[in-house]
Amino acid sequence: MNLRFTLALLAGKLLRVVGKPFGKATNLPGSVALKLCPDLFSRFRFRGRVLAVTGSNGKTTTANAVAHILTGAGYTVANNAKGSNLTGGVATTLLGVSSLRGVVPQDFVVLEVDERYSRLIFRGFSPELLLVTNLFRDQLTRNGNVDVIVAKLTEAIAPSVKLVLNANDPISAGLAPGSDRVYYAMERTAQSTDESVNITHDAKACPRCFGHLGYDYYHYNHIGRFRCPNCGWESPAAAYTASEPDFRTGAFSINGVRLESGCRTPYMFLNLTAAVALCCEAGVPVDEAVGLAAGFRVSRQRFDEFDIGGRRAVLILSKNQNPVSFDQSISYVLGQEGRKNVVVFVNNINHTNNKDTTWLYDISFERLAGRCDALLCTGPRAMDLAVRLELGGYPMDTVTAEPDPDRLGAALAATDGTIYILTELYDANIIVRAVEKRMRGADT
Repeated sequence: MNLRFTLALLAGKLLRVVGKPFGKATNLPGSVALKLCPDLFSRFRFRGRVLAVTGSNGKTTTANAVAHILTGAGYTVANNAKGSNLTGGVATTLLGVSSLRGVVPQDFVVLEVDERYSRLIFRGFSPELLLVTNLFRDQLTRNGNVDVIVAKLTEAIAPSVKLVLNANDPISAGLAPGSDRVYYAMERTAQSTDESVNITHDAKACPRCFGHLGYDYYHYNHIGRFRCPNCGWESPAAAYTASEPDFRTGAFSINGVRLESGCRTPYMFLNLTAAVALCCEAGVPVDEAVGLAAGFRVSRQRFDEFDIGGRRAVLILSKNQNPVSFDQSISYVLGQEGRKNVVVFVNNINHTNNKDTTWLYDISFERLAGRCDALLCTGPRAMDLAVRLELGGYPMDTVTAEPDPDRLGAALAATDGTIYILTELYDANIIVRAVEKRMRGADT
């Protein structure tokens, strides 16, 4: 066995053990191992099958749902459950499950992979199946226009890879046209609209002929049933279809099989349908896959409901520099009953300290106007958000801007009803602690 590979394996495994107490065990071990052995990925030997999940939004939840279903079906599964999806994170996952000879023994390896970094990861190996959830503008300062991501992702798809694609997304549905593929989709729902209600719409032009793209309906942003009157490009026929969703209970059907999911949003219905589709393509019968999907629950880091001082609080992950993520959080809030108080925590991009805030102008905050009782802007970029709201004509008498979450006390005390906290994953604990502190009467 290659000496550099052996050294990288040993160093990576040691760093995983040493780094775990310090929160340094998800990315650093793999990054160090790749420096020691740049062709690390090509040297692993997989006894089972590799499945990959990528896309702008929903890939962590979808990949974890896939792992949940496959585990429930009796298979051994390895996956990067915490969502560390760049080269270092994927390498760390493989280091953690491989033997000292680099053999990965699990029946399935389910990898969430960043769409931009997929071409670097898949230089060394290719997945058997690749699921693409969707493609939107996402972290433009890092990724550039969505066309850049399409080009990089296409580069990563080997001819042998079978694609599982979203028939409701005109951008990702057309990836690698020469590759084998299967589609999933969702039929029109009670929350679908004839016109897009969001500012962010990345598929007004047909991706094939650049003519005006028409829609029969929208689920959200540019996700829906589409048709180009110029070239005929339209939503492909789907082998796996979500239908009859109950937004109150979270029940819906996949290919006629009822699923009691507990989820109550269009994007989660699509995520679970995608997970079922991938598992079925991997050999799990649809009835079994749907039944197992019913037991999947979204990580509490990404969605959580709890009680603070006798009031209901809801934490919703809203990805920084990703307007579609915030748009879907807003849609969830608007679908709830009762009085609504929305706390939005806006920070710089933690891992890069990127200070760009132009993405705030792509979020449809105006949909909250007159439909929530108070909107509280907090975090280092709270004032930037307040400016965006004022320029958009938002009623500023319902807005409070306070960069320090610990000083939100007075504004929160003047409200009643449910508190909805929209925040980026890395900042979730900061804002939750501040809200809890206020509700327990500990701040001034």
